[in-house]
Amino acid sequence: MMKILLIQPDNKSTVGLNNVALIEPTGLEAIGGSLLNDKHNVRIVDLRAVGKDPDKYLDNAIKEFKPDAYGFSCSFTPDVYRVLELAKRVKNDYGAKFVFVGGHHVSVYHIDFNIKEIDAIIIGEGEVTVVELLRAYEAKIPLSKIDGLAYYDNNSGEQLKTKPRGLIKNISEAPFFARHLTAEYRKKYYLGIRTSLACIETARGCPFKCDFCSVWNFYRGTYRSKSPERVVAELKSIKEDYILVTDDNFFSDVKRAKIIGELVKKAKIKKLYTIQARSDTIVKHPELIKQWKEIGLSNIFIGFESVDDETLNDIHKDNSSEMNEKAYYIAKKHDVAVTASFIVSPSFSKIDFEKLMNFVKRLKISVPVFSVLTPLPGTKLFNELKNKLTITDYSYYDLFHPVLDTLLPTAEFFKEFSNLYKTSYKKLNLRANDVLFVIKYIMMGKMSLDHMIKLKKSMKSISTPSTYTLPLVVVKS
Repeated sequence: MMKILLIQPDNKSTVGLNNVALIEPTGLEAIGGSLLNDKHNVRIVDLRAVGKDPDKYLDNAIKEFKPDAYGFSCSFTPDVYRVLELAKRVKNDYGAKFVFVGGHHVSVYHIDFNIKEIDAIIIGEGEVTVVELLRAYEAKIPLSKIDGLAYYDNNSGEQLKTKPRGLIKNISEAPFFARHLTAEYRKKYYLGIRTSLACIETARGCPFKCDFCSVWNFYRGTYRSKSPERVVAELKSIKEDYILVTDDNFFSDVKRAKIIGELVKKAKIKKLYTIQARSDTIVKHPELIKQWKEIGLSNIFIGFESVDDETLNDIHKDNSSEMNEKAYYIAKKHDVAVTASFIVSPSFSKIDFEKLMNFVKRLKISVPVFSVLTPLPGTKLFNELKNKLTITDYSYYDLFHPVLDTLLPTAEFFKEFSNLYKTSYKKLNLRANDVLFVIKYIMMGKMSLDHMIKLKKSMKSISTPSTYTLPLVVVKS
């Protein structure tokens, strides 16, 4: 048995939606569950949720816990430099004997982590690999014998890779997220106005291959789901009131979604849900919205991406603006809020910005989310455009800064981009259910006025052009 410290890095960026949501580190909770089953002593440190001095917090945690091994999560591209910095710190300052990293960005672009301070890189799903990795470390078995790894070769300085690991065949058998390992931070996890938040995964992967997305790359074009019975069993174990389903398309398997809904109703589970779904699925199966609304569906995140069908075709979305509109009105009919996401291309003209804003106004979308088209490593878009990138500093890959040349002057682009948020949220009208939710949670002590003020300040920040030209507070190693 070893003591394993799993670390979620803090995000030092000054721009973005950092103050609008803080989601539990499900990747670390997943491998934490596997390590606990293998009789290790595991602790998770979430540096995003520890206040103003995460470095001091980590120092104290290391001194108290005295880990035998350290694991870092790096799922998001802007976190790369912070993970590299922390890996060097634990090696050089604390004499860490074994350091490993995993996560989404790590898996699709592991060359970024080819440094001597990182002993092993987990590629892809980590639940099985991490157990075999630490068993090998304890038994002094060479890393070359473990599937699904990359590692630094001390002789050549090159990165070596082992045989690819197959995907987990039956994810229903994967352990529940080890949520008790984040007990110290759970009250700080939230999604917008929704506090008392927990995440659940019911499936992995996506059958679609959008150019801007790397999910299909990570999961090798597969879609695997957990059984309805397994999903409901895990839901019963969750204490929080609000559930974020992390599946990229919860309604991908319509029959399964209906069965889960029936079992949730039968079990009398009373929670509120946010899900992600495709608009074409909603249009083809509006009965899903009706069914899930009755058992707590509160919000749907739909990737509208564009108001222009030609653009949707170009990015291989396999969907249409008409479908997006129809899905929006189906949700509205059943009083289910829609968070509609749109991609703003660096090639946008003023007319394009105006066209997008007019679409949002016409549909009266109360919660639109706008992001700048960013060729993230691991995507088809990155492979096509990497030679045209004007910024290679990952600190700017936060979906709020263009890393390609803009058609408009940069200052003008930021003015138009921030105005999308300013105009959209200027007359934000919460639904009656949302207002009641806020009042109820403040009275119950589950939400503070400080939280609401924090959200308001965040929205003001991303609605201000000068925010985007401020120096990013980042650490580069």
